[in-house]
Amino acid sequence: MDHGDPAVGARERAVSRVLKGEGVSSGVARGVAFVLACGDRSAAPRRDIDAADVARERARLDAALATARAELEGLRQDVSARIGPAPAEILGAQALVLEDPHLRERVLRLVEEKRVNVEGAISDVIEGYTRALDGVADAYLRERAADVRDVGRRLLSALAERRAARGPDLPEGAIVVSDELLPSVTARLQLGSVRAFVTERGHRFSHSSILARSQGTPAVARVADAPSRIRTGDRLIVDGEAGVVFVDPDAAVEREYDRLEAELRSYREALRENLDQPSATLDGVAVPLLANINKVADAGPALLYGAEGVGLYRTEFQFTIRDRFPSEDEQRELLARVAERFHPREVVFRLVDLGGDKVLPYFPLPPARNPSLAERGIRLLLRHPDLLKAQLRAFLRVAADHPVSVLLPVVGGLDEVREARDVVRQVERELSAAGVRFGAGVRLGAMVEVPSAALVARALAREVDFLSLGTNDLVQYVLAADREDQGVASYYQPLHPAVLRLIQLVVEGAQGAGRELTICGEMAGDPRLTALLLGLGLRRLSVAPGEMLEVKDAVRRTRLADASDLAHEALQLGSAAEIEALLEARRAALSGGVDPRRTRHGLRADGPARGGEV
Repeated sequence: MDHGDPAVGARERAVSRVLKGEGVSSGVARGVAFVLACGDRSAAPRRDIDAADVARERARLDAALATARAELEGLRQDVSARIGPAPAEILGAQALVLEDPHLRERVLRLVEEKRVNVEGAISDVIEGYTRALDGVADAYLRERAADVRDVGRRLLSALAERRAARGPDLPEGAIVVSDELLPSVTARLQLGSVRAFVTERGHRFSHSSILARSQGTPAVARVADAPSRIRTGDRLIVDGEAGVVFVDPDAAVEREYDRLEAELRSYREALRENLDQPSATLDGVAVPLLANINKVADAGPALLYGAEGVGLYRTEFQFTIRDRFPSEDEQRELLARVAERFHPREVVFRLVDLGGDKVLPYFPLPPARNPSLAERGIRLLLRHPDLLKAQLRAFLRVAADHPVSVLLPVVGGLDEVREARDVVRQVERELSAAGVRFGAGVRLGAMVEVPSAALVARALAREVDFLSLGTNDLVQYVLAADREDQGVASYYQPLHPAVLRLIQLVVEGAQGAGRELTICGEMAGDPRLTALLLGLGLRRLSVAPGEMLEVKDAVRRTRLADASDLAHEALQLGSAAEIEALLEARRAALSGGVDPRRTRHGLRADGPARGGEV
């Protein structure tokens, strides 16, 4: 290649400003980058500094180190009191990292040499440490990467919370760029100001990606070194369909996206024609379309797009935005606002699902070698009856005026359901004795999201009033592939034959027991899978508000006989790749040989066509 050719050099520079990743929330957004360094529950802007600011940054680092040490010691004492001294000593590994003088020296060296604020320097140093540890052969040393990463988040949180406990002030139209967005951090961001997300880690089934789709916000994950390759103030185009990010795009790219955004608007307007149409198949079978929501503000979009109720209200949001447990009255007030907006349609409130990757800084959990397989969901709540009963009281008080159901998270089998029902009855007796109005006989449902629950679905259905199929966790537990771990992302396959057969088993179990079954996992929100799910026997779909129009369109284009044939053929196949090929062939046949997934917005799989450059 002739590097002396100016035209070639210009083309190479243009290509180098196209960053590729994985589209995890569809749509296109344009705006200005706002790069964040994120802790475990807070975030702060990553920014350049002047030489005169170095001393101030040094003082901020020392203050954060002192705060993190004190917080860690308090946590160690709390864990020791709750669980015992032996588990608490595991936190000593983090204390050693904080005491390591080399950590402070490396951070300060970056502050001085790169002229970046201390948040950015900590992010770079911690990322370097953890990458090195992730790559070693020794399993014990690899596990220490989690300790180092946790120390980094603790330091960043200390820095961020000293400035603004509620999170950074985001300018209107910001595109948030970060290495990773944990649910606890995302919940504190001013989401109304965010046009798009770009992250280094994560994938389609990460919690931050699910939140982006629920907001209808474009997002691209797995963009290598995103926080260092993008600077605050850079103009970005984020293409969540193709999974690419343009940094400081030239006029030709801007014009191309003018056209694509116009086509996208036309496509969405066409979908809006279905707003007043029933959610039913071509042969007239009703398929109720419900909403998955996380907070009060999500009720508006869900109602706008015609939700027939709330199939899943995730209550974790009101816990993650606080530094303490919300009181019973605080929970009741927020939940009542949602139920009132949907009245007389039903709202299914899920008990708070803690454990695994869902952690609260004020609710320390015992250290676990594999958090995804540690206590979580209803098992964890049953171990903490005060937390469980306060939330149940809030649910039942709302049920005095509105149709409400209670959903148990991460159910493993019948014993947990029976124990939870006993707690519900106890709460009813306590409210009655106190003279508090509540809704008696509230429906109790179980989430089917672990293989044991799926395998005993019929017996489980007889114990509850309804079932909800949570495919996000079901996939990870069936395939032993943590959905938050990029290292095993290729093994996380929702179309794996084992997953489809378990879904079929749950459908048969619910039908055999005469119980209502709703699918509320991310598979339900993918219009490419709608016909397959209907063919497997599912008849109630609960999806994010931003996905409702496309899913309804897919329902209305499906004939049940054809869907049943599709599901039957899929169940005969032996791999996810074969099932994906089957679905691709069906889509191509229905669209005249054109793949609608890649062309419905005029997009190629790797971005807009520009003479072969991208």
